Amino acid sequence: MSASHTPEPGTERTLRSSVRNPRRRQRQSDGDSLVATAPRRKRSKLGEDTFTPRANAEETDAGSAVMNGHPRGSTGGGVRKESTPMLDMELPVRGGKKTVKHRALKGDGATVLTQNQMYSVKLLPSTPRELRREGVEYRGVLGAGHHALAVTKTHAHVWDYSAHTTVSNARVFDLPFPAREGEALPFGALVISGASTDIGLLLLSATTGKIVFYESIDRAASLGLFQERNSGVEGTISGFSSGENVIDIVSADHAGFILTLSSGRIVQLTLRDAQGKARIFTQPLRPGDAGSGGIFGSIKGLWSGAWKKGVTAVRTRALDQRGQMQAIALTERCELQIWDLDWSGRHEYRSSMDFREVMVQELKSLESAEMQGCAESITALDFVIVDKPASVRGHEVATLGAEQPLSIWLLFKMGYTDAQDYVLAELSLAGDMVNIERTLKLESYHGGAITQKPSLLLPKPGHTALVIFDDALVLVATTEAGTSDDPNAQLHDASYIEPHSFEDAVYLRSGRDLALLGACVEDTRSAHASSIAFIKGAGLVRLSATDPSGDVERSRIPAKSKIEQAIFYGAMQDNILDFGQKGDYSYAAEEVEEAALNISDEILRSDTSFISTKITSIEAHLDYRARALGALVTHVRQNYPALSRSAMWQLLWDAEKVAAAQQMWKAFEEHKGAVSKVKRKATVLDELCGQLEEHHGLETLDETREDDLVRRFFVKGLSRIDYVLSHIRGLLEQLQQNQTETPEKIVRYVAEADDLWSKALDTAITFRTENAAAYNIAPELSQDGVLGDAADYSDLPEFWTSSRDMLKASRHIATLSREFAKHYFEQEDAHNFAQHINQITVCNPGLIQLCCLIYKERINWLSARADQKDQSEARTLRTNFEAERYDQFRALAGIGRANEGMQLAERYWDMQTLTELVVGESQYYVDELANSNLQEEQRTICVDLLRGITDRISKYFGKFGDDWANAFFDEAFSGSRAGLMLDEAQTHWKEPLTRYLRAEPARAKICWVNDVSAAKDFAHAGVVLAEAAAEQETRLWARKVELSMSKLALMAAQEGSRQPAADARAVAARPERELKLVGVQEKLYRHLRSEVMGALDREAEMEIAMQRFGLKSKKSAALQQLLETEIERVLDSQALSIEELVDVLTLMDSSVYSTEAETPSMNIDGSEFLLALQALDAVAPIMEQRRFETLLQLIWKRCYVHDDWVSLMTTQAKKVRPDADVKSLLIQTAPWRTFYALHKSQPSLLSDDSNIRVLSPAECLGAACKPADLAYRFSEADLLDPILHDNKIQDELLAGFVADRKLNEWMRDCEDDAKRSVAEYLDDTANLREKERELEDSEEKREEWQPGKRNGKANGNGHLNGVNGVAQDEDVAMA
Repeated sequence: MSASHTPEPGTERTLRSSVRNPRRRQRQSDGDSLVATAPRRKRSKLGEDTFTPRANAEETDAGSAVMNGHPRGSTGGGVRKESTPMLDMELPVRGGKKTVKHRALKGDGATVLTQNQMYSVKLLPSTPRELRREGVEYRGVLGAGHHALAVTKTHAHVWDYSAHTTVSNARVFDLPFPAREGEALPFGALVISGASTDIGLLLLSATTGKIVFYESIDRAASLGLFQERNSGVEGTISGFSSGENVIDIVSADHAGFILTLSSGRIVQLTLRDAQGKARIFTQPLRPGDAGSGGIFGSIKGLWSGAWKKGVTAVRTRALDQRGQMQAIALTERCELQIWDLDWSGRHEYRSSMDFREVMVQELKSLESAEMQGCAESITALDFVIVDKPASVRGHEVATLGAEQPLSIWLLFKMGYTDAQDYVLAELSLAGDMVNIERTLKLESYHGGAITQKPSLLLPKPGHTALVIFDDALVLVATTEAGTSDDPNAQLHDASYIEPHSFEDAVYLRSGRDLALLGACVEDTRSAHASSIAFIKGAGLVRLSATDPSGDVERSRIPAKSKIEQAIFYGAMQDNILDFGQKGDYSYAAEEVEEAALNISDEILRSDTSFISTKITSIEAHLDYRARALGALVTHVRQNYPALSRSAMWQLLWDAEKVAAAQQMWKAFEEHKGAVSKVKRKATVLDELCGQLEEHHGLETLDETREDDLVRRFFVKGLSRIDYVLSHIRGLLEQLQQNQTETPEKIVRYVAEADDLWSKALDTAITFRTENAAAYNIAPELSQDGVLGDAADYSDLPEFWTSSRDMLKASRHIATLSREFAKHYFEQEDAHNFAQHINQITVCNPGLIQLCCLIYKERINWLSARADQKDQSEARTLRTNFEAERYDQFRALAGIGRANEGMQLAERYWDMQTLTELVVGESQYYVDELANSNLQEEQRTICVDLLRGITDRISKYFGKFGDDWANAFFDEAFSGSRAGLMLDEAQTHWKEPLTRYLRAEPARAKICWVNDVSAAKDFAHAGVVLAEAAAEQETRLWARKVELSMSKLALMAAQEGSRQPAADARAVAARPERELKLVGVQEKLYRHLRSEVMGALDREAEMEIAMQRFGLKSKKSAALQQLLETEIERVLDSQALSIEELVDVLTLMDSSVYSTEAETPSMNIDGSEFLLALQALDAVAPIMEQRRFETLLQLIWKRCYVHDDWVSLMTTQAKKVRPDADVKSLLIQTAPWRTFYALHKSQPSLLSDDSNIRVLSPAECLGAACKPADLAYRFSEADLLDPILHDNKIQDELLAGFVADRKLNEWMRDCEDDAKRSVAEYLDDTANLREKERELEDSEEKREEWQPGKRNGKANGNGHLNGVNGVAQDEDVAMA
């Protein structure tokens, strides 16, 4: 038998007669001579060993290696072996009738709780139902002939525990001394009575010391005398006090039993007298004077009052002398007491030994310094005797009185109550020497407060010990691992670390009132160590272990096997065992991860012995695999270190595939039923599986069915589920080119393909979304099953749902399906397959949704890759996705699914597509209502649908906010129906419309209309239109109109406003300032236009303009180019910014005229710099201070460098001309004319309220010479640098004038002279006006005198008329 399979004890086949005859003479083993044999019977040539493997050398040796404290052959007889069927977790397959019938091998009927290459645990079915009930406690022991005894408080149950079914005819006897509530359970034992094969029953009350012995339960039961008092022998433990309790009973074979009392006393119980008659006799085993000879003679072990020593365990063994027995007692303080017993009931105290100090020192040497204190607190718990065979002991001759060496395994605990460790130690005792062979600290179990004392078993053949706790069974290898063949040991003799002995624990599941009530070794003749455990609430459990010492690699159970046990035994059935990882021992994360991935892959491919391929129900089979994958991830996460992200995703993908397959199978069943319920017809999945078989092959199954290929795919081919799904695209393309198939079949295939694709991927994505947390993936990172952030895809392998083939398929399946639906819908016989066409159209929105998810997942995954090729592909796919999504959503309207298209656009927040769909649907219904042939009923429907669209639009404003408003109103106002849409919006969506129009300055004009006509907010209308005119309008005349309308709106707002007058004027100030700027540019335009009036075309205009205004700027190429560009814009009536306007006014040439009569109309010569200052002052309040200062300095700098100061100053210095001539030249300079005009016509610019001031030449140095000064205008270096260069040249020229020519003093004098000229002009003007007033007064007086003269003439008074002429002369003089 292979090492990987654990055979159960008693697996040999038996003859039918041996099974049916419970009294068949059992084969004797060495030491069975004490049991009388029955008469020999004729034996069949077929024996119990006929069908068993040959025993190993250890089995064929005389005696067995271990007796576990019982004499050899005490139970006698062989044990019937049981066959172990192959584990099949699926439902049994109903096989067909066979021509030749063979007798099937009988199984043991046990439920496999767990099984691996090291051991197996099975729940035996024979336990009576009464003992399996919840809360029932009992003491259980085994007896000869596969009999088990269970003693409850009131009854004793005896049954054959090897039965294959639940025993319904167990012998149940009332106890003669039932235990009361709260008292300890009675003890019991099954006894073989001498030469007879009858089984006797011993019962012992733990609290009263009463004893009853029945020689034969069969005979007593058959006679009906068991209930009578005289049917058994009764007795009482001698000296039993009221405060004592029996705590243990151990068989001493023919020497009776050894009882351990709570007081510490040890009592021998014999059941027969010297003549062999039944009799109860008890006597205490007391220590006495030790003999001076023998190997224990030197040990001082005498004491009185043995009950004071705290006896914790007693074991017996048979000595080599025939008929001699030995009882050995162990105290909690690691002391041994030894008595010799014989068949007659006599006993002799032999010796005692205290090995506590030796044990403490040994443990201290093994522990770290900080843990050595725990070694002082050791407490012995139990021990077993290792009775080595004669070959091990050297074949010494056993003689009467000779001492036999003692070898034991000791169980003790160390540490404190809240943190206790358990240790096994192998001790050899010879003479006065105690040798500690080795110690094994349990790593798989740590106990705190326990309800019962742990016990130790060492079943035959002794390679594995069993430690029984109340909630766990711990298996420990007692034989050393065979390392002689280990290459590591051969290569590293000095440094090689011997592998740890095998150890593992089997825990009971908590929370189900389960507990280990006890355990007994099971005598077998196989190489497996077998024990039977009695479990409260479950029954009998057999634990069978192989020898783990033969292979170094088997020193532990691999992580893969551990996880498989937890999945297929723990999570997949109602198991009483707990498979959670406990104890100190742990597996490396890499091993756990590899194991989990391998298990998951094997489940996916059904390539594990735990999953049968003999399937009766594919649905149940897939459900089993799905549950197994769920149990896998749950167990791994709860009990092992965290797996890597990529591993968890791989586990999730495997589970997704199985979940998808479950829905695909249901779809396949529906497709089969829909086609024909009588004859099986091919479906689209048959075609796809055929392609998979053709290109990759599918493993065969042990069955023959009409849908065998499909079934093989679901059982063995799920690892290629993405291949099957992605080839739906190719199948549809073939159908598109197919000219032979009927339309009905083609449309049916398309509908089936869509259904298969959508159900599989919908299920996979839904499963991923719902179970992300179970796979340690934060659910908030996933949106519809797709990770939202590309960074979350880092270091993850390619997703199976969004591979390149899956993406291509998703793009084409939806499109091809719509094309099929449209094409066949228009055919005459479309009514024959209208149902399938409807299925295609209904399914199409879901296909598009899947396409979008696959796109997103693929794009995000590629974006997380480091390869530039992947990054480039991601960018390309992102662009394609936007276009593909738009086309797919819009195309749904063509198959009558516009509503679903809107829902998809809502889902992806695609406002542009949503707007077009809504507007398109709305327009469709409007056009339908305009149809005069439309019936009234249809008209009503259209009106209702149109009203529904209007309501939907209203809801979108609340749901999507500005995103929807922007897209919807952009679309509405972009066409020819903008006016109608504005009216409709003002009616239905007034508030969203207002928010939309006010959100962007570009919408200012429509906003002004809405504010004035609907919102009645004239203040906002005026402000927004002023801002739009100043910042957006490029046409000069339009800017002037908009500013004027803005001013008008603000004036209207002021009429009914409660706003303070000052605030109202501040609001209205901006359009007024901007209008001043417009006025300056209009003057400039008229000035330029007057000069180029006669030009034939634009080129001629520019040539004339530059000859007239650009001569002085020729020396500065960049500035001249700037001037030319901006003059052209002025002539085009384009609105200039303040900077551009300053450039034109300060760089253009200016002419000087001798008289005003010579000055042309609309001429601004001499006022250029003044206009620049006026424009700057107008916009100063809304400008950044730094920009303002730069422009102010630039205006004055260009003014100061406009003239040739060198010649003027040289002329004055040489006195070559009179001062009058020099002054006439100074008057012609730009600064003098600017000062003159400034003080004459615009003195307000120099007031305290104005931002304009006169700067000296020195204050203008450095203006517009730094990149920061002009970078906001010229962002490109090839434009900025030349302009800065020319500005710096001007700056150097001005600096020279300041330093060498004392330009600062000249400009002060120049300004003073200009002021005097202005003053003279003002005086002359005042005098002239005075004379004009005097003349007007004289004219008035003359008009008054003329009537007086006429009166004089009438009176004849010639004197009054100035006879001497004086008055006349005065009048003339005044005139």
